[in-house]
Amino acid sequence: MNRWIFAFCFALFTPLLALAQDDVPVAFDLTYDQSVQETLTAAAFYDWWQFEGLAGDLIVVDMQASGGLAPLLGLLDPGGSLVARSENGVIDGTITLEYALPSPGRYTIVATRVDNENGTTIGAYSLQLRRANATSLDSTLYQDVTFVCEDFEATTAATIRLQDDLKEGQRYRVTVYGLDGFEPVIRIEFQGPKMVEPYEFCNTDAQVTTGDTYTLPGNITGTITADKRIQASQIGINGADQAGVVTLTIASREGKPGKWFAVIDQIGLDAGGDIDTIEVRLGPLAATRTALTAYIVGKSNSRLDPILRWGEQDSFCDDAGRGDCVEVPSIARYGATLNELGTPEPILGDRSDAGLILAPGNADPMTLVIGSRNNETHGDYALFLIGELPPRP
Repeated sequence: MNRWIFAFCFALFTPLLALAQDDVPVAFDLTYDQSVQETLTAAAFYDWWQFEGLAGDLIVVDMQASGGLAPLLGLLDPGGSLVARSENGVIDGTITLEYALPSPGRYTIVATRVDNENGTTIGAYSLQLRRANATSLDSTLYQDVTFVCEDFEATTAATIRLQDDLKEGQRYRVTVYGLDGFEPVIRIEFQGPKMVEPYEFCNTDAQVTTGDTYTLPGNITGTITADKRIQASQIGINGADQAGVVTLTIASREGKPGKWFAVIDQIGLDAGGDIDTIEVRLGPLAATRTALTAYIVGKSNSRLDPILRWGEQDSFCDDAGRGDCVEVPSIARYGATLNELGTPEPILGDRSDAGLILAPGNADPMTLVIGSRNNETHGDYALFLIGELPPRP
């Protein structure tokens, strides 16, 4: 991050003097229609505010200064290049930056003062990010997709379509954990030439998840206890090869927002260059603002060194956190320990497991292609999905 932060400052303004490490501000998260307040000093004369944007968003950033500050704004694209800046503001004045985002991604607003390190003004400011064309999101593309499960309504967070060239005796185990208030629901749909008619089932049962634990990048941990089973849902699918196409929908009870972590296992690659394809689709509400992170994790009994491709974006990952996918957090030592039938079964990643971040702004199906490094390894694996359902507007 520091590479593009300092590159921006040199490109946007006059050259900067090196700052002491303690004086460099951190990057804050920001969402549309959120107002924030901060203070600039002689030592820390700029702040970064990062937000997730969609292609076509017309953003408006307002910065109002007080206490003697002359404000100035800049905008970095997801690659760290300067794409817009405001006019110089007057002391205790208000400035505005407007820009139409050409592509989805994580953008950075830089709030600073006129003349940067050569400037002399300091003081407080308030900043607000808004989307001038927010009404465009009222189209049906980004409306909630809901369905009735038991006696309540559930809101779709993501849909996963498993490959239809299933192996004989194929079975799946699907486990979803809810974080930050997300209460998981799993809906299963079968359809295909071997089915007499389409079959659908909605599951909230988590009886056998008692004792499950999980740890995610960022040291996010959780344990499913008997009084917290509403934070999990699990189902096993036997004879999936007789179903043809298997579609899983991960949803939240009553649309409760929060993060979620799904583990789909008991699948694998055969020797000889076997390839699996899995189609993933974010729910429309989730696609407006949140990304989806996918990992392929070789199981403990496996020799698999997986690779993962996202065909639509020509994205490729061999080892998450390194090489071609250094921007994807490593999954090493993270994962879940399932306690089905009272026997703990750890499914944990290592440094050779692959991962990709599927950026927000895309409500279309995204095809993940799973293979092995040089087509030389094989074995069982689990698909990890980490996502988030945002609050309803």
